[in-house]
Amino acid sequence: MTETQYFDLCEKYLKGLCSPEEENMLHTYQKENGLLDLTVSAEAVKRLRGTLRARLNQSILAQNGKKFNVVWLNWKILAPLAAVLLLTIYLAVDQFSRHKQKPVLTAQAKPSNEVKDIVAGSANAVLTLSTGENIKLDGSKNGVINTKGSANISKSGNGLVVSAKGKGNQINNEPLNKITIPRGGKYDITLPDGTRVWLNSFSSLSFPNAFDGPDRKVLLTGEAYFEVASNKKKPFKVNVAGKQEVEVLGTHFNISAFEEDQNITTTLLEGAVKVNTGKFQTLIKPGEMAVNNLKSKPKIVQADLEEVMAWKNDMFIFNNENITSIMKKISRWYDVDVNYEGDMTALNFEGNYSRSKGLKSLLKNISLTDKVRFVMVERRITVIAK
Repeated sequence: MTETQYFDLCEKYLKGLCSPEEENMLHTYQKENGLLDLTVSAEAVKRLRGTLRARLNQSILAQNGKKFNVVWLNWKILAPLAAVLLLTIYLAVDQFSRHKQKPVLTAQAKPSNEVKDIVAGSANAVLTLSTGENIKLDGSKNGVINTKGSANISKSGNGLVVSAKGKGNQINNEPLNKITIPRGGKYDITLPDGTRVWLNSFSSLSFPNAFDGPDRKVLLTGEAYFEVASNKKKPFKVNVAGKQEVEVLGTHFNISAFEEDQNITTTLLEGAVKVNTGKFQTLIKPGEMAVNNLKSKPKIVQADLEEVMAWKNDMFIFNNENITSIMKKISRWYDVDVNYEGDMTALNFEGNYSRSKGLKSLLKNISLTDKVRFVMVERRITVIAK
């Protein structure tokens, strides 16, 4: 590249008219000629003087239609102009260089060990009564919070207790109560029959004031662990996001049915469970998991119960788990958004981590594998494959 071409590119870049290819040419020329250094060498000034003279000659010739030599011009006048132009070009190219060397999404981000930590989730939920009234549960005091209708609803610690006091509404014909857990929250609830349900982040459970019909029905989205009170005369049924039904008499089981996941998994710890998808009915035994892909008969596999129940026990347990699956769990529990840069398909990790700790430590531990790095900007995390 000639000096004339170089200065043409500089002017074009300052006007924002350079193509990506021209920007690369400019960047390469700057590096090869040491022009990213703030120190302006005597040789660089000498070259610039010649270029300025040539430019002035060309400009005057264009205006007057004849040759005109400007060597006689006092360099004391041109020197400041040369210095300003050199500094302007340097600053522009330096800014361009810095921009090109950093990902667009992370240009203003600080490394994860320099930003404020994000605390773990906590007991947090919203109760929507069948009347439409909303009650925030994170700051409410223990005790009775609703006596309207056919049930008393009380808050006890980090849970709710629903006690029927007469004939209650039924799932098929009257409005239901609903407990909703936001990202960064968890909660448990004891239903009118004594069944206890633990709800994970980003989940909800709809339930009646009382179970007066031939069965006990609730609606679930997200993830929950159930310890169902035994009642052989009234089967307990969980409608899972309208996509499958789980029927039990008295048992302990976990259901994971987040909308962003491809499968609904039902894991049995004790008792007996029947999974009904409409087309297929599947019985599972303790220690088994039914994996429903919503297209064919659920697949029965042996479950890692410790991993399945990790969330309820305030743990993360990753067994050769892909980073995208891990970050879904992190996103829900720490209430953060996640972006990805690079190929994540082969990035799997193993390890245990307490869910009660802050996020920075968890990301640091994962990054020690030297497979990925993380950039945190407020409540947004960018995962960058190495």
